[in-house]
Amino acid sequence: MHKRLLSILFTIGISTFIWSQEQDNIVFSGGVEAFGYLSNEELPFWTFTNTYGRLGPETNGLVYAFAKADYALSPNSSIVIKASGVGRDGIDPSVQRAELYARFKNSWIDITVGSKDFTDNTYELSSVRRNILFSSNTRALPGIIIQNASPITLFKNVSVDGAIAHFMLNDDRFVDNVNVHYKNIYFNWDISTSSSLRFGLQHVAQWGGNSPLRGEQPDGLSDLVKIFFGSGGGENASFGDQVNALGNHIGSYSIEYKKRNTDGIDFDVYYQSLFEDRSGIELNNFPDGVWGISVSPKSSKLFKTFLYEYVQTVSQSGSPRAVQNGGQQSGGDNYFINGTYRSGWTYEGRTIGLPFITIAPSVEGLSNATNNRSIAHHLGVAGGFWKLNYQLKLTYLENLGTFAVPRSPRDTFVYSYFKTLLPVENIGVFSAEIGADFNENRDTFFGVGIGYRYTF
Repeated sequence: MHKRLLSILFTIGISTFIWSQEQDNIVFSGGVEAFGYLSNEELPFWTFTNTYGRLGPETNGLVYAFAKADYALSPNSSIVIKASGVGRDGIDPSVQRAELYARFKNSWIDITVGSKDFTDNTYELSSVRRNILFSSNTRALPGIIIQNASPITLFKNVSVDGAIAHFMLNDDRFVDNVNVHYKNIYFNWDISTSSSLRFGLQHVAQWGGNSPLRGEQPDGLSDLVKIFFGSGGGENASFGDQVNALGNHIGSYSIEYKKRNTDGIDFDVYYQSLFEDRSGIELNNFPDGVWGISVSPKSSKLFKTFLYEYVQTVSQSGSPRAVQNGGQQSGGDNYFINGTYRSGWTYEGRTIGLPFITIAPSVEGLSNATNNRSIAHHLGVAGGFWKLNYQLKLTYLENLGTFAVPRSPRDTFVYSYFKTLLPVENIGVFSAEIGADFNENRDTFFGVGIGYRYTF
């Protein structure tokens, strides 16, 4: 699948390049970034987390480069091709592609083929970049995503957005060559010229692949239909997938309220849930998820944005308990973990979604390092002074382990991070970072870094 996607992408790229030789409406851009780090043991949490898989705890240096071509087919349609790569130490392999995709967009449809980051560089202060399922903690997944290019109007001031995608998990994992089905739908209500409400859901399902314990998993067209609707599997599926739903399903409800220019202040209030099965769909695990508020004073340069997020994943619809309905189990939602897909909701060993959840598979199942029950208070501040821009992140985290292997007492962490950026016209952007992680059961992790970015 991945090779076919790359072949399609290469063909589109060559065709576009040849076609563009006689055109004037093509724009090329590119850039390079270089960073160096020094730490006492390993990098602090927020230095390497949510960096699109480019940095690891043991990274000392990184070079990243990208090239992009934006070709206007017409006033309302375009093709964008982007290729980027990264080289660093502390991660094997040390040189990897970052993004590699072709994107077609017109006034009504947006199609991307290849590997494109799911979330962009917005919402950097958020612990999940405002997406509990795709937090920018891993490299871009290869696949294809189709979505509407602009909101579709349903009624006056009410519109809808949606997307459907197919991805591949082509990394080294317990079940090889896992498919990922993804879709979302969001409803937008423009309450007034200054306020809006957005709500909807995301759905992810891991399916197919080859398990060393259970062999080839169902991956036919009929199985995709079952995955789409969350139906139980056939005779070729495991007993659990026959009783419950075929594959490993994960989802999230989302609601967000935005208010703009209220006495010179913009603010957002949002909530994103997390569910794995029917109990979570029915909100029996409430209030698990991410609760956030962001405030942006228009009159202040020193403090441009304040963000606070409360994150909890401790309910999980209660501890596991058996019920009398064909062998189903209630409670113990076990976020991002699955019996068949033992590597869980990860890519290249890193959690794809909420980064406070850590999955550590072992031969016997899951190691004691696995944690998916947490409580976190997360603070983010952004602003500027003199010619500098800055970001501050501070997180208090309590890890409770899992229902199967609880941590008592709770494992408590404090993650701190500060970054400054100095843009210099016609030269580039210089940056400096410092961070420290505190835990009473281990040494403090301390790290500093400097960097440079140039784009054209």
